[in-house]
Amino acid sequence: MEFLQRYSELLACISFLMPLISGWMFFRKLSRELKLFIFILGITFILEYTGYYTSAHDIHNLVIYNLLYIFQFYFYSLLFRKLLPSNFSKWFIRIIAALFTIYIGFRIKSVVFPNNTYNSYIPAFLSLSIILYCILYFNHQLGNMQTTFIYKTPWFWIMTGILLYFSGSFLILLVTNYFMFRANEYINDLWTLLFLFDIIKNILIGAGFLFLSNKQWNKSF
Repeated sequence: MEFLQRYSELLACISFLMPLISGWMFFRKLSRELKLFIFILGITFILEYTGYYTSAHDIHNLVIYNLLYIFQFYFYSLLFRKLLPSNFSKWFIRIIAALFTIYIGFRIKSVVFPNNTYNSYIPAFLSLSIILYCILYFNHQLGNMQTTFIYKTPWFWIMTGILLYFSGSFLILLVTNYFMFRANEYINDLWTLLFLFDIIKNILIGAGFLFLSNKQWNKSF
């Protein structure tokens, strides 16, 4: 357990290379949506590694995590707007984005100058939003008669990984601020679990990119 607590964040950062390398290998063949997703993964990798590096050297880094969550929210919202064709989905994403923007506007000072206070509501809002987006995606796919073998498409594995990670991270990130100064050891265990979810997510996404060599992959969006 001590090994996991010590190296789980580094392993989570390294695990990003699995889908990123696969994505870069097939980059020219990718649709715009998959290229956008690779961009999201790349920036997430950079910010997460920066968070790990600064944490390892005792450098204040809460603003980095705030930037990571805000970046992920807006770019994942953009991605799902491109993936989901229904008017309901597009309006739903617009409303969620508007609510998030209003909240960030009211809390901009704590976002830019977080001091030692971790804002649990931003990542929790992000996680809940992505969970709802994934549910909309799978609901649309189940009604799409053209997608016969959904498990043979990259997006199935990508969405499964994303849904697993954000479902697992929701409660962990929501309680982080409460337990940070009350039970720091407990938080360390929870964040170790969070990094394990991150690793599993990247493995599933990497598995999804294995189907890029199949010419049928692009029929599912």
